[in-house]
Amino acid sequence: MVRTLRRLAAEAFAISPRRVAETAVVTLVLSATEGIGLLLLVPLLQLVGVDTQQGALTRIVAAFGAVFRTVGLRPTLGSVLGVYVGLVALQSLLQRRESVLSADLQQDMVTTLRTRLYRAIAGMRWVQFARTRSSDYSQVLTDEVARVGTAVYYVLDLLVLIVVSLVYFALAFRVSPAMTAFALICGALLALTLRHEIERAHATGEDLSTSWTRLYAAVSEHLGSLKLAKSYGAEGRHAQVFAHLSQELGEVGRTNVRAAARLRQQLTIGSAALLAAVVYVSYTLLAVPTAQLLLLLFLFARLVPRLTTVYERARALATTLPAFAAVVAMEERCLAAAAPSVGRVRAIDLAERITFEHVTFDYREDGRSPAVRDVTFTLDAGATTAIVGPSGSGKSTLADLLMGLLTPTEGRILVDGVPLDAGRLDAWRDQIGYVAQEAFLFHESVRANLLWAKPDASEEEIWHALRLASADAFVRALPHGLDTVVGDRGVLVSGGERQRLSLARALVRRPALLILDEATSSLDSENEARIQQAIDKLHQQMTIVVITHRLSTIRGADTIHVVDRGRLVESGTWTDLVGRRTGRFRELCEAQGIDARSDAGPSPVVRAFRSRFSNP
Repeated sequence: MVRTLRRLAAEAFAISPRRVAETAVVTLVLSATEGIGLLLLVPLLQLVGVDTQQGALTRIVAAFGAVFRTVGLRPTLGSVLGVYVGLVALQSLLQRRESVLSADLQQDMVTTLRTRLYRAIAGMRWVQFARTRSSDYSQVLTDEVARVGTAVYYVLDLLVLIVVSLVYFALAFRVSPAMTAFALICGALLALTLRHEIERAHATGEDLSTSWTRLYAAVSEHLGSLKLAKSYGAEGRHAQVFAHLSQELGEVGRTNVRAAARLRQQLTIGSAALLAAVVYVSYTLLAVPTAQLLLLLFLFARLVPRLTTVYERARALATTLPAFAAVVAMEERCLAAAAPSVGRVRAIDLAERITFEHVTFDYREDGRSPAVRDVTFTLDAGATTAIVGPSGSGKSTLADLLMGLLTPTEGRILVDGVPLDAGRLDAWRDQIGYVAQEAFLFHESVRANLLWAKPDASEEEIWHALRLASADAFVRALPHGLDTVVGDRGVLVSGGERQRLSLARALVRRPALLILDEATSSLDSENEARIQQAIDKLHQQMTIVVITHRLSTIRGADTIHVVDRGRLVESGTWTDLVGRRTGRFRELCEAQGIDARSDAGPSPVVRAFRSRFSNP
C-alpha cells in the first residue's frame, strides 16, 4: 500500500509538477498564517488581563511587541484584533486557492490517466485486446480512474492536515514540551489500536473494484443481448443476476460506511479522552500556569479534531488506492501487449499481387493446433478472390492477417514483393475497406457513420458510395435522408440496410482492397442478392477478397481458395474445383445442396433478384 501511495505521488508530480509545487507552497504559507493567528492569542490574553509573563509566553509577547513597533503600531486591543482579522482574510484566500489547485490537480490526473490508458488500450495487438472483456476496459476507464481522482483529493487533504497539525504541535511544544510529549504518546497509542482499520479499508477498496467490474460486465452483456433475452423470455433471469450483483456491490459499500462510522466513533471517544487527559495532567500533576493552560487547551482543542480527520482521510485513501493500482496494472498490461512502435511510416501500394508465404498463426501459446498452418497463396490485384471453408477453418484469421491485425507466427505476407511489416501497416490499412459479418453502426446519422471512415468525404463521394452499395434508394426514403439517426448499433434500420450502409462506409474510402468477411452470411436471400449485386458492380474496379462459407455467393470469383482446419487444401476457379470428383470444395457444395455441375456466373439468388426486379 505504501508503494502504491509513493507511485501515486510520483505520477501526480510527473503529470502536473507546477500545480504540485504551488500546492505545497500554498500549504506551507497557509500553515504559517494559522500559526501566527494562534500566537496572537498570547498578546490578546495579556491585553484582557491574563498574566502571560511566564516562561515561553514572555518571549512570545516580546516578539509581537517588537514586530508591532517595527511597523509603527502599538499592541492595543484594536490593532491586535485588526491583525487577526487580516490574517483570517489571508487564510481564507489561501484556502480558496488551495481548493482550486486541488481540483485542478485532480482533473489533470484523471484526464491524463484516462487518455493515457485509452491510448494504451487502442495500441494493443489485436489478439491481446480480444482476450479481455470490453466491459473490463470500460470499468477501469470510467469508475476506477474517477476513484483515482478521489484518491488525489485525499492525498492533498492529508498533506494540508498533517502540515497544519505539525504547526499546532510545534506551538504546543513551545508552550509546554512535557504536555506535548504526553499528547504525542497518547496519540501514537491511539493510532496503534486503529492500524488494522487501514488494512481492512484497503481490502474493502479491492472488493469495491471487483464488484464494480462484475457489475459493468453484467450491464454490457445484458444490454447487448437484450433482444435475445426478450426472445427467450429471459429478462427476469437477467434482472435477478443484475439485482444480485447490485446487492453485492451495495453490501460492500455498506460495509465500508459501517467501518468508517465505527472508526469515527472510536476516534471521537479516543480524542475526547486524550483532551481530558491533557487537561487533567496539566492542571493537577504539572501545575501548568493559567495562561499556558488556556493556550494549551485551545491548541489541543483545535488539534485533536484535525488528528481525527487525518485518521479518517487515511482510511478513505486506503479504500481508493486499489483503484490506482488497477489503472496502473491495466496500463502496464496493455503497454506490454503494444503493437511494435514505428519510427517512420513507409508507403506501400498494391498494383500486382498479395502473397502469403508459408504463413502460420497461433492464437494460443500452449502448443495446441495453430489457427492457420503453412498457408501459401496469391491474391491478384484487381481480381475477386474468395476464401471459403467450413466454420472454424481459419478464414477470418486469414482476413485479420491480411489487414495486419495479426502478425504471422511464421512466414510472411508481401504486397507486390514488399514485406508487410510494422512500418508499412498504417499506409496499408489506409488502402483497405472492411465489411464484417456483424454490421456495426454508431448511434449517429447515416452521414456521420460514413464520414467516420473518411472525415473529409464530400456529399458527392457519400452518394457515390451509397450507389455502389445499392443503398442510395433506401437512404433517400428515410425520414431525414442522410441525417437520419440509425439508432444504437443501427437497430432502427433492417439487417440488410445495415449491411449495405456498412459496405458504403467501406467504399467511401475508395479502397484498393475490399475485404468482405462473411458479409452476407446472416442475411436473407433478397438482401444477400442486393449485396451480391453491389459486389458484382465492383468487379475489376478494385481488389476484392470475399471470406465466406456460403458458396452460392462466390460463383463469379476469379479464384477460390479452400481452407480446412487451418490449411489451404485447394485453389482454382469455380469450374476447376467442382470438376474434381473428390475435392473438398465439391464436398462443401454437395453439403449445401448446390449443383456442382451448374455453370459459373451469377449466383441463384442474384439471378432470382434480377428476374424479379428487372421488369415491372
